[in-house]
Amino acid sequence: MDLEQILQQILMVRRDLSREDVLKKIYEKKRSAENYLLDEVAARLVASELGVEIPSVEDSFRSEIAVKDLVSGLNDVTVVGRVIIVYPTQTFIRPDLTEGKVARLLLADKTGSLRLVLWNDKIPMVESAKIRQGQIVRVLHSYVREGIDGKLELHLGRKGELEVSPPSVVDSDYPQITDFIDKIGSLTLKKKRGNVVGWIEEVFSPSEFKRPNGAAGKVRRLRLKDDTGETTLVVWNERVDELGDVKQGDCLRIMNSRIKETPNGGLELHVENTAQIEKPVGQMLSLPVVPGEATRRIADLKEEGGPFSVEATVASTPSVREVTTAQKERVLVASFDLADDTGKIRMSLWRKQAEIAKELSVGTRIRVKNAYAKKGFSNLLELASRTSTTVEVVSKPEALDAENKVE
Repeated sequence: MDLEQILQQILMVRRDLSREDVLKKIYEKKRSAENYLLDEVAARLVASELGVEIPSVEDSFRSEIAVKDLVSGLNDVTVVGRVIIVYPTQTFIRPDLTEGKVARLLLADKTGSLRLVLWNDKIPMVESAKIRQGQIVRVLHSYVREGIDGKLELHLGRKGELEVSPPSVVDSDYPQITDFIDKIGSLTLKKKRGNVVGWIEEVFSPSEFKRPNGAAGKVRRLRLKDDTGETTLVVWNERVDELGDVKQGDCLRIMNSRIKETPNGGLELHVENTAQIEKPVGQMLSLPVVPGEATRRIADLKEEGGPFSVEATVASTPSVREVTTAQKERVLVASFDLADDTGKIRMSLWRKQAEIAKELSVGTRIRVKNAYAKKGFSNLLELASRTSTTVEVVSKPEALDAENKVE
């Protein structure tokens, strides 16, 4: 460790001192020893007098190793990185039938990332939340092994040590959690795992099912949106309880979700036991929480997305029927045509909005807010409702007839 590194560590701890103050003390120390001391030695003596702990000369030979330089088989290594993900603790049964625990973190520096594996007596640091997402940790006396997926893992055994938020590190030298967030519009099957932040656009009730072994399971679906697109979150079992009560407009951060293809070729994010759910506090996105947009003309609806608002006339008698969704839920859906002076489009109202359609007749003018455009039969664009969609009757045919008679 050279003079500049020692100086930086002193300044990190003794923020009451300026760089000039510390340099002055170091040069005074050298002068008092008639310049027989090397700069580094004088700096270490000053650090000791100021109550700043500096790694020993022996430790300096065990310098921190960048993630990109780690190879399987290395022992007694020191790595510093930011905690990007804290995976749920898992239990297992040892050969002697006793129970053990293992916890994993995703650790990253500017050169890369890898899993840190904690065993047994180190687990309380995770379970007590002493180690949290976003913190910087220094891992000492660890060893590197190849995981079952072929990726390198850093293991902290009995002799290992873990320093949380070490005072000698500079926060800006390490990547931020936001560097690992994917935009919803950029998700692909090739990525396999996704980390996203978004606003809840639609909430569905949780449902229960039986696993093949007879045990009960839970599943819940949400629609999540950011400024690049939207996707379905499929939350499973314990993660359903962890999610708790959520509503439209809430912001979620999902880490390590599994990207899966849907039957219609779209993508879903599955939140399973290795994923992490967080309901961030404060403004986590640059997205405006806007329940709708300016009213569109039908001819302006040219691509999938939304939310959109339209004001148009019911152009065909609504057909209301009961259907079974992919989640085995029986719901009402109403379908009819909407038309304005620029064109015509098919409209589908679901669940409680479908009840409204029973009161609509041809010629009724309605204002639909927060509807979404998607491609339906024959690859034609149509409008569909969500839980946030509202339907307002602007005028009825009989009202128009009465006006005409008065004229």
